[in-house]
Parts: sequence; C-alpha cells; structure tokens
Amino acid sequence: MRAYENAARTLSGLAEEPQELLESGTLAELPGVGPGLLRAVAEVAHTGRLTLHDELRAKYPPGLLDLFQVSGLGPKRIRVLYRELGVDSPSALAAACRDGRIAELSGFGAKSQAKILEAVSRLGTYRERHLLPEALALSEPLMTHLRSHSAVVRAEVAGSLRRWRETIGDLDFVAAVALADRAAAADHFVATPGTQGVESRGETKVQIRLAAGMLADLRMVEDAEFATALHHFTGSKEHNVQLRARAKRRGLTVNEYGLFHGSTRISVTTEAALFERLGLHWIPPEMREGLDEIERAEQGPLPKLLEVVDLTGTLHVHTTWSDGTASLPQMAAAAKDRGWSYLGIADHSQSASYAGGLHPERVHEQWEEIEAWNAAGQGPRLFKGSEVDILADGTLDFDDDLLLGFDFVVASVHSRFKLSHELQTERIVKAISHPCVTFLGHPTGRLLLAREGYDVDLDAVLDAAEANGVIVEVNASPHRLDLDWRMLRGWLARGCLTSIHPDAHSPQGLSDVLYGVGAARKAGATAAHVLNARSLAELERHFSARRKRATRLLRRSRE
Repeated sequence: MRAYENAARTLSGLAEEPQELLESGTLAELPGVGPGLLRAVAEVAHTGRLTLHDELRAKYPPGLLDLFQVSGLGPKRIRVLYRELGVDSPSALAAACRDGRIAELSGFGAKSQAKILEAVSRLGTYRERHLLPEALALSEPLMTHLRSHSAVVRAEVAGSLRRWRETIGDLDFVAAVALADRAAAADHFVATPGTQGVESRGETKVQIRLAAGMLADLRMVEDAEFATALHHFTGSKEHNVQLRARAKRRGLTVNEYGLFHGSTRISVTTEAALFERLGLHWIPPEMREGLDEIERAEQGPLPKLLEVVDLTGTLHVHTTWSDGTASLPQMAAAAKDRGWSYLGIADHSQSASYAGGLHPERVHEQWEEIEAWNAAGQGPRLFKGSEVDILADGTLDFDDDLLLGFDFVVASVHSRFKLSHELQTERIVKAISHPCVTFLGHPTGRLLLAREGYDVDLDAVLDAAEANGVIVEVNASPHRLDLDWRMLRGWLARGCLTSIHPDAHSPQGLSDVLYGVGAARKAGATAAHVLNARSLAELERHFSARRKRATRLLRRSRE
C-alpha cells in the first residue's frame, strides 16, 4: 500500500502529465516507480481504472471500506467488528453501537462505543459536504456547458460556492432563460457530461445528480428577475432576511422575483443596482453572511477586498528536504512563474521524522543551498524558514541558537492532538510566546470533513499571539482553511496581520493560495491586512526586526 501511496504522491507533484512520461518512456526513472507500478500507472492512464484495485474491492462488502473513514477505527478493529458482529457499513456500525453490542467486545468497552457512535454521526454530516476544489472542478464545466446554449441570456454560480464557504453542499446555478425556451435549456443542462441522473424537474427548476455524488440545482428566471434571483439564491439566509427587512422599512418588497413597490416592479438589472436602490454600497458575495455587512455598506463603500493578484509571494512551503515532492529549485521556479518576488521555505523540524524532518546539520546544509540560490540572483528571493513542531510541553523543536538563524519560524502542532483543554492551551500559548516564533501554523489543527480541531481556548491563544506580535496564518490548504474565517474576522478587527500560506508540498500546491484568499475575503481582509501582500523589502524589514527583537529578549532571559 505504501509503495502505491508514495508513487501517487510523486506523480501528483510532477509538472508533466503521467501520460506524457509514459509515452516518452521516462516514467520508470521516477523514484519508487518500478515495473509493477509502471504497469499500474499505464492501466490507470489508459482506462481510468486499475484491475487489481477492482479485484481487491470485490472481496469485501462495499460498505466495509467506508468504515475506514470513521475516526478511531483501523484495520484490526474493523476486522474484529466484521468477524464478530457482521458490521459491514457505517449504518450497521451505528446500529451495533446503539444496541450496546460493541461495548461487549473484548478491547472496546462503553467509552469506545460512545466515541465510535459520535464519529459515525460526524461522518454522516461530512458526506453531505464537499471541499472547495471538488465543488469548483464540478461547477466550472457545468457553467461552461450551460452558457453554451443559445437560449441562456446569462448565468452565474450562486449558493455557498459563490460565497466561498469552506465546504459546499449542493451546487446552485441561476440562468436567465425566456419561458418558451426553458424546456430546451433544461434538456441541455441535464445532458451535461458527468450527469448521473435527474432528481427533479419543473418549469423553473432542474436538479441533477452528478457522477461525483453532488447535487446541482438550476433555477431559470426571466432576465428582468435575474439580479434579484441571483442575490436570493446566493444567500445566505441570514443576509437575505436582513435585506428583506431593510426593504420593508423603505416600503418595498424584495424576493427572488424582483424588487417591488406594491405591485409595481422596480427595474434592477444587476445586484449592484439592487443594493443601490436599497441605499447600500456593493456587498461582495463572500461577505453576505448576515453579520454586519449591511450596516457597513450603509455607512460607505466597503474596503477593496484582498485578491490573489495582491500576493507578492508566499511562505510555509515544503521541498524534498523534508516531505515535499519537488526540489528547492523547482519550487522556486514555480513561484517565479507566478510572478512572485519571494518564497519562504519551511520544511519540517527534527521531531517530524515521519515527514523527513531536518536535524540541525541538515538545516545548515539547506541554508547553504538557499544562500547559493539567492547569491545567483535569478529570483525569487528565498527566505530561510522552518515549520517547527510545538512539543507536548510547549517547547520548540530546535534550540534557540538555531532558531535565531532562520528568517522566519512557523510554529505548529503535529502531535498529541488530544491533550486536555487546559494543557493544549498552555502548550500553544507557551510556544508562541517564544521570541523566535514568527507565525502560528494551522492554529486549530482541523481537517475539513475529516477531523475536528484541538480542544483549545482559541481566544487565549490569539491573545498570546497578539501580545507577542506573532502572525496567525491562514493555512490555505483546502483541507484546512485554518484559521477559520469567523475567527479571522475577529483577529483582523484587533488590528493584527495574517498571512496566506498554501502549506504547499508541490509546485501545484502553490495554487492553493486561491482558497486562502477566499477565506480572507470572507473575513473582510484587504491587502493591508496580509503580510505576504507587502513588498519584498517590507518583508525583509519585518523579519529583520523580529530577529533583532528575539536576540534582545533571549539575551535578557539568559542574564
């Protein structure tokens, strides 16, 4: 299994397509790709399937493999549950928990049973949601296909995807289509490649199920209704309720069909015109969550939100020095291709042995490569960083002298996730109080749709970060998006900075800054709120000032 995982990781980090390497005969030159795996890759590339995988899956009930997604269950425990109780699916597992049968098994007990039942319930919730990359990948060809029909005057994505929520339920589309053309437009929509079936169909709404399991809803309206329909189906519910109340106070009615004064329709052809009619400035879709966006839009124009093009570089990326799939020059070249003027290398520290964490002597070797790159002057400027493990007692994984040699330090938790609330809080607060820490990495440790964050007093952690001038990152991996946009909103309101970090392990991973920017926009972030939207010279000054401060504080603590 590990051989397949390693080969998959190698392939995912390539700039070239595996098909190209197969055709050129160079695929076998990649590390970890022997003759057996070469045949497997060729089969997948040519057919989209792997016979061995199909044969292995056929040996077990389909639902049995779903048990591996239940937190706390591994192969040994699943084997016991299957053999002893006939548990072959998450639903059967839940039933066995409720009947008390799992508590009676050797090696389980009542506490394990309760935890398993809780994990199964979370799994049910997670399956109703999807990560942003999956939702975007499905929505883009759907939108292209929809707009290609001659009867579609205009069409847009709506719903939680347009608001850039961290996870997505269904896909929502709004299209302006004349009543006489809607049947033809609906036929076109359901014929989108990848459609698994039609769930429902009416005069104004069509719902399809995609092969990937997501539902996609199309609402068809008259062109005169498009702006208000798009606003309504973008949501959120809370935002819409507040906007309707505002319209009512002005003697107006707003709904998906239009803006009305009594029975008279008021023409609004765009969402901006709708807001203007209600005495509001433009509210970006990401911010429509029913918080204070309407009050702010009443007072004046909202600040220009952060955009991907505002980023001048990024920090917290990994290379083959630890667990990355691309070399330092390859990552630098990818950053240069994006037009970035700098890149922060932050490979793992020594305790992360599972990820090839660097011991001090290897850190110095990496520094030599970084310094040689910078001396060559080919750009981008590489910063010497490290993602340093926060150990269980709150100390950092390197000694102070080594830490002072980095341009920046990302302090992160990678172990002991289940410490008590008090100990986890003390641990992280102690770590970010260290003078050498520049950033707090993935602050809650959550993995979207897979793992909840640590049990920690996040307010206390943020208080400590603010007191010590530590920047809390937005880990832009779509599996994390951590710090969550809700907490980020409060963090920025303190006047504190964030930084958008992709935690990239491959050149392609640098593109994940897109999701971090989306999260930051939801929090109302502008370029002024984001460290890596500043110039190279500003970053150099910031890191230099932090090192001088750390040197002074550490010297004082030794006296």
